[in-house]
Amino acid sequence: MKHQLFSRRHFLKASLAVSSAAVAAPAVLAEKSPNSKLNIAVVGVGGRGGANIAELVRDTGGSEKLLAFCDVHANNLSAQSDKYQVEHRFKDYREMLDKKSKELDAVLVATLDHTHGIIACSAMELGLHCYCEKPLANSVWETRQMANFAKKKKLCTQTGTQVRARGSGQDAHYYRSIELIRAGAIDEVTEVHNWCDGTYVPKEDPVDESPVPAWLDYDLWLGPTQYRPFHESYLGWTRYGYWHSGNGWVSGMGPHTIDLIWTALNLTPPTTIEVDGPKPPHKLYNRDNLHVTFVHLQKDGKTLKVHWYDGNRRPEGIADGLIDSKPKSGVLFVGTKGSLQVHYGYHTLFPKEKFADFQPPAPTYPPGVGHQRQWVEAIKAGKPEQCECNFVYAAPYMESICVAANMHREAVDKVAWNPEAMKTDSDVVNKHFKPEFRSGWRFPTCD
Repeated sequence: MKHQLFSRRHFLKASLAVSSAAVAAPAVLAEKSPNSKLNIAVVGVGGRGGANIAELVRDTGGSEKLLAFCDVHANNLSAQSDKYQVEHRFKDYREMLDKKSKELDAVLVATLDHTHGIIACSAMELGLHCYCEKPLANSVWETRQMANFAKKKKLCTQTGTQVRARGSGQDAHYYRSIELIRAGAIDEVTEVHNWCDGTYVPKEDPVDESPVPAWLDYDLWLGPTQYRPFHESYLGWTRYGYWHSGNGWVSGMGPHTIDLIWTALNLTPPTTIEVDGPKPPHKLYNRDNLHVTFVHLQKDGKTLKVHWYDGNRRPEGIADGLIDSKPKSGVLFVGTKGSLQVHYGYHTLFPKEKFADFQPPAPTYPPGVGHQRQWVEAIKAGKPEQCECNFVYAAPYMESICVAANMHREAVDKVAWNPEAMKTDSDVVNKHFKPEFRSGWRFPTCD
């Protein structure tokens, strides 16, 4: 698979052709100078939210205005608001948007996965630009709504995969790998493997109801999902593995590496998806040790298999000398003339002896400015296409990940995936594509 090298701007223009009409600046910035401060709100200010705030301030030099913070965790809200001297504090994003939307330009969403979609869509419905942590949402339908809003309202959006345009130097390995693949360093790519050995499986099943901490508004924490008695494990590391608040490790870490694969190979949604995992499925949470195979139909009519492994699973059937199996996570592109292994801190061509004197192509991508700063600069320029991991681009692979998680949930081994119709050939998988929201919670739509 040989490709012509592109500049970052050229590549983005090509990969976002489907949304090329969505480049005009939204009305919210129509009267602002490109150099004026943006008013930004953050929903979910602890954990990943706290990291996003710190990176945003660092990479922009504190150039923007943090106008409002929102969190259902009262202690996190107080501590972060004091740290960044944010005056407007809310525990309910609906109240925040009702009172502050006319002053806001953008919203950064870093809550748990089950509230990403409703918060992001509520902000975009009002014409606000949006940054959202990965995965974009917990379901196919919510993810599609987010992409629809971004495209229709011509908003600058960014998905929290971080390593894209991270600005810390780690993105260099990703971009160099893209250049090597497109330059044909390993010739035609015949298969791809990506893996990560983490887990969100709780040590034991929650049995008894736990008392709700005084600092937590549990009703708002649940958001639009159906009510269930509180358990303290819902707030720990395993919270991303429970079906009501996450889709497991494939959803938690998969977007980081699958994003690279889709970008390097200009992939379109898979036609079939296969899942090999522990059975029977657990009724409460996603189990680990999955092997997911996404089968893509390419422009030349050939199929390409992209494999995901988690837990103790590792790439299978790789010839000796074409992989370093020691790293706990990575991406391996296998080609007809070698392989390329890459992750945050390295990229290596195999067999090593064959590529000992290899002269790589000159770099074409400029250094990353930082994932959040890229979003901010796109907003000020009124150019959504400058966001490399915008919702329109990212939603298709996020949807594929949701399908795989739903398959594991129902112990379905293989499906045919039709993204245009937003359904598979399995009714038990399809039933999870659009959640049943709790009464009193309105999810904005943009079909």
